[in-house]
Amino acid sequence: MHLNTLPIQTIHLLKQIKNKKFLQSFYLTDGTALSLQLGHRESEDLDFFSQKSFNPLQLQQKLEKIGSLKEVEINKDTLNLFIKKVKLQFLYYPYKLLEQPLEWQTLKISSLIDIACTKLLTISSRGAKKDFIDLYFLLEKYSLETLFKKMAEKYKGIDYNQTHILKSLVYFNDAENQPSPRMHLDISWPAVKKGIINQIKSFKI
Repeated sequence: MHLNTLPIQTIHLLKQIKNKKFLQSFYLTDGTALSLQLGHRESEDLDFFSQKSFNPLQLQQKLEKIGSLKEVEINKDTLNLFIKKVKLQFLYYPYKLLEQPLEWQTLKISSLIDIACTKLLTISSRGAKKDFIDLYFLLEKYSLETLFKKMAEKYKGIDYNQTHILKSLVYFNDAENQPSPRMHLDISWPAVKKGIINQIKSFKI
């Protein structure tokens, strides 16, 4: 695991909570889970998904024993907050896991293919620069054809628009003026865009 991609405060908090019983039904996913596996960029947030519904108020009470909580947001099956300047998200995410999560010192970490499928949906609604960068490195491992086949398996029964996703993958306007994350693998923003565009051009609908 590429722990060097995480800021020191994120590493300390992760080590502090990874053995907690309340985390057993969650797995780490999104940017930090990807950075730990690929070592491509710095990532500081901790996003935890669970296939089981949970009580966010009860989880909040358990997290209060770890440190002072800031900017707490609670919704059904969702908890967002900061602990020691680290942003955490806990989310009920009932969709199928295509591969079993990796295990690192009792912590479950989402597989690359599961992260990749979720990343496509994320970009279709948000399109942050860091997400495009993540996708660029994921596309070095999986073709778009493979990802869409896996998406159909992961999100079976969910109505998503493949054409809209493809258009979103080359809509960089919102990301252009966003700061780039600190990179650990050398790649420029123009190269990221070019790489994704080339993948789109070679994809046959």
